[in-house]
Amino acid sequence: MARLAILGSRGIPAKYGAFEVASEKIAAGFLEKGWAVTVFCPHDQSYREPFYRGIALRRVWHPPGGIGSLLYDGMSLLVASVGPFDAILMFGYGAGPFFFIPRLFGTPLIVNTDGLEWKRSKWSWAVKQYFRLCERVVTLAADRLISDAWGIKRYYKETYGVDSEYIAYGTELPDAIGDDVREFGLEPKRYYLVVMRLEPENSILEIVRGYLASHSARPLILVGPSTPFFDRMVRPLLDGQSRARYLGPIYQRERVFALRKNAFAYVHGHTVGGTNPSLLEAMASANFVVAKDVEFNREVIGELGRYFATEEQLTRIVGELEQADPDSIDRLGRAARAVIEEKFQWHHVIEAYAKVIGAAISGKGEGGA
Repeated sequence: MARLAILGSRGIPAKYGAFEVASEKIAAGFLEKGWAVTVFCPHDQSYREPFYRGIALRRVWHPPGGIGSLLYDGMSLLVASVGPFDAILMFGYGAGPFFFIPRLFGTPLIVNTDGLEWKRSKWSWAVKQYFRLCERVVTLAADRLISDAWGIKRYYKETYGVDSEYIAYGTELPDAIGDDVREFGLEPKRYYLVVMRLEPENSILEIVRGYLASHSARPLILVGPSTPFFDRMVRPLLDGQSRARYLGPIYQRERVFALRKNAFAYVHGHTVGGTNPSLLEAMASANFVVAKDVEFNREVIGELGRYFATEEQLTRIVGELEQADPDSIDRLGRAARAVIEEKFQWHHVIEAYAKVIGAAISGKGEGGA
């Protein structure tokens, strides 16, 4: 029985971000294939059982703060390398200084590099340089690299001359979701929706400004945990008006899916990541998508949405959508869902991971550093 350790997340059951959801889905998929799977979790996670649905949980000390996250990942790599595991799957490259540890013990390390972390505007110059260093280290230390977007794959090839395996992020197809969004004071197909981390690189300021400059009677609904940038730059724009509304963070997935399913259109502003989970979930909910014009978004949406580079362009697009045929908007949303069904379901993702990890264990195949 092959043994896999999954690192780099805040543990399962998934409650937070993409790494946690991916860890849980991939672990469950490998368990069904007969693997023994262990997901590494912070020592203070609220779920205290030793197993979750047959997946072993290994708790490692996680000090507070950014340095604490680095130490948590580093200690997880050391513990996993001592093993006994046949392979380590790591999400993110922020623990770059520790990536050589598995090689000392002969344990294959497969790293999902995620997005271009050093491009996030929230980081200081020093932190950005650290992430650039980690990016270089992962190309030297990992046995295989996984890129969740074709643009990320091209970046590593053009910048570092290394190959990586393209494996997109996955999502679910929400079928049994009600139409009741009255708890939010909303009517189906009568609002625009944004679900994101409210950071500057996700274009939240441009989205709010661009929308408010339009004359749409459909409100703009914002969902996500607050950030210092949002509080300083965006909240003042929301005061004294009722068209753009902030609902705060919503962690119940069924409530978020209900909001997505019933939205008139979904506005997606991410610029520095790879295949973004929020975008996939919007498309899986048959949303028409208006997205920031970057290659990561275009490679997923294709010709099924609209793109904006500036807030003025977003204002114009909103105005055009207000005059558009609702049936044509719905048709494009259903076509987007069909793309998810064909390319981005979790069983596709799990099969691709199994192929790459199996090749890393056997020492065969191409891809990676």
